[in-house]
Amino acid sequence: MRRAAILGILTAACAQAAAADAWHFTFGPTASAGHSAVQPDMAYDSQRGYGFEPGARVRTDGGAGGPSLTSDQPFFFSADLPEGNYNVTVTLGGEQAANTTVKAELRRLMLERVATAPGATVTRTFTVNIRTPRIAAVDGVAAGAVKLKSPRESVQEAWAWDRRLTLEFNGEHPAVRAIDIVPVRAPTLFLLGDSTVCDQPAEPYNSWGQMLPRFFKPGIAIANHGESGETYRDSLGRRRLDKILSVMHPGDTVLMQFGHNDQKQIKDGKGGPFTTYKDEIRKHVEAIRAHGGTAVIVSSMERRNFDANGKVVPSLIDYADAARQSAQELGTAFIDLNAVSKPFYEALGPEHSKRAFAEPEPGRIDNTHHNSYGSYELAQAVVTGLKQTGLPAAAYIADGYGHFDPAHPDPVATFAVPPSPNFTNQRPLGDESHAAAPAAAQAYLFAYFTGNGEDGLHLAASNDGYHWDKLGQGRSYLKPEAGAAKLMRDPCIVLGPDGVYHMVWTTGWKENNIGYASSKDLLHWSKQQQIAVMAHEPQALNAWAPEIVYDAQRSEYLIFWASTIPGRFKDTDGSSEEKYNHRIYYTTTRDFVTYAPTRLYYDPGFSVIDATFLHARGADYLLVKDETRNPPHKYLQLAAASDLHGPFGKLSAPLTPAGLWTEGPTALQVGEDIIVYYDAYRDKHYGAMRSRDLVHWEDVTAQMHFPDEGTPQRLRHGTVLAVPPALVDSLR
Repeated sequence: MRRAAILGILTAACAQAAAADAWHFTFGPTASAGHSAVQPDMAYDSQRGYGFEPGARVRTDGGAGGPSLTSDQPFFFSADLPEGNYNVTVTLGGEQAANTTVKAELRRLMLERVATAPGATVTRTFTVNIRTPRIAAVDGVAAGAVKLKSPRESVQEAWAWDRRLTLEFNGEHPAVRAIDIVPVRAPTLFLLGDSTVCDQPAEPYNSWGQMLPRFFKPGIAIANHGESGETYRDSLGRRRLDKILSVMHPGDTVLMQFGHNDQKQIKDGKGGPFTTYKDEIRKHVEAIRAHGGTAVIVSSMERRNFDANGKVVPSLIDYADAARQSAQELGTAFIDLNAVSKPFYEALGPEHSKRAFAEPEPGRIDNTHHNSYGSYELAQAVVTGLKQTGLPAAAYIADGYGHFDPAHPDPVATFAVPPSPNFTNQRPLGDESHAAAPAAAQAYLFAYFTGNGEDGLHLAASNDGYHWDKLGQGRSYLKPEAGAAKLMRDPCIVLGPDGVYHMVWTTGWKENNIGYASSKDLLHWSKQQQIAVMAHEPQALNAWAPEIVYDAQRSEYLIFWASTIPGRFKDTDGSSEEKYNHRIYYTTTRDFVTYAPTRLYYDPGFSVIDATFLHARGADYLLVKDETRNPPHKYLQLAAASDLHGPFGKLSAPLTPAGLWTEGPTALQVGEDIIVYYDAYRDKHYGAMRSRDLVHWEDVTAQMHFPDEGTPQRLRHGTVLAVPPALVDSLR
């Protein structure tokens, strides 16, 4: 009797815990008991925990089956959830006929063209995985985090790593009536691979890993941990395998496909298919087995390259053979996607096969990376290969699939999965040597002000981080309008996951607000805002040098700046010029309409200004200026950051030259080098320090070329960022 009571209590506790991680939404003006009503104007809000992502234009659509929300264009809906697997049940349909396609997170195809008649409803369920970069300690795996690529994974792919589920509703009049999201203990099919496997963030690129969920029944989650430009070696070094091992349960399966980028290791003298490549495969298989999982090796598909007879010219045969040998020697399952891809391409032919590959610009075919049609067909090939292995995961393959014939692929003309609204003409990372056209090199942009900031935003560009040339013959790209003083000092620009550049700046020397504006191209700007960040502190003397970063973990923007509140930090009163005694404060926002209350961000025990973040080797560091005047410090220091919100580690030794008064730091990684630029404001020149370990710093000012040095138009405090070369060309 006592045992039964204990079991009852445990069961109830588990049910309550599960409910806390569940959502039940009704789309319309009213909701039944236990459901949350979703209205058309409900933008995502972190306090509420759900809502529509920016750009959604939805409306109420009443019908015989009850109200729904619909749109004439794709829209995104998000809900906060912890990491894990979830069953998502959607009730689709509206007043008019609709075809609704549902994608999850970064364009993972979950439901394809679900047709509903006018007034009718259809209910479908799928299983989805949500993840974060955090790695929990398990046997053989140390706690930590995946070393995400920045800005690709922290900005363009942020939705793949945040603590919420984002659903894309697409198609002809997509309409949704209800969504139920509940946690589920389901087997997971993990994916590891390169750009031909990973969740590509934007059209026209796609991968078979993104299409794979469509071909499985509810009850198994597809967790895609692939990433562009990577190898088996990167999977180990960036801790992607460790992340999988930390959440894996006995019986889970891992599909692994690398080769395109591993091939470059031969050229670099760092390995080969039958040596390091096979050894790295072995390490993966052994680690997966040690944690109770099943590894499946997948050979890489070929590139699109035909001979005069219409036959595919092999370019990855050694790596396909090495993958096959590894599977035989290790006794693990093998899917020969390399062998299947050749008859698939040949069935389409040299000309029509272009329609299976990405075309980021008219007439420019990417012969490595596929579009949605090509990846859809290859996903079917992987499903067929998995079915042939007879592994338990194959039991979840959707009815009617698992019989792909590469010699008779689906006609291109019948493919109708609607494209997602996000588009890019930037090629995914890696495999540059086999591109149809040279991959775009990275360019760098320097946003700065001149004089006192009266004429606004100036821009300079560089291809190497050393030689900087002003753009637009030194013209202003945005005249200041916000604030009483109408200045634009210390401009800081960040690219958001929405593809929009967001900028903040100092509006005046003695103002309690900062400026904000946004732009998609840095030429055409939104209306300028005056954000009263210190209005709650009427005695505040200033709000200087605001910085903005995108926090992918929290799906929000972090804005921080230096302010003095007289009498607030009495121990260091009088240590800076005049009445100033600065500390760093911050706010956050998701939409630049509402802002979190301002709070203290960083107090190192001295007057501090010009804080900025430096991202290197998968970690973040806060770079600050010690503003102490008596005695003079005026140098830059680093503190490791375990999170963008801290806590922050011990400050490093000064990294700028002794005796030099500096300000306005901004940092950039160029190859393996970290370069910190600074304004030597008393000496009226810009300088730079370089390091590879963030401990030993080299003064490389003499190697730099900055525009208008020695003149009143010289660079003043700004920020550097990596941008597409095409953007720089448009700004010239």
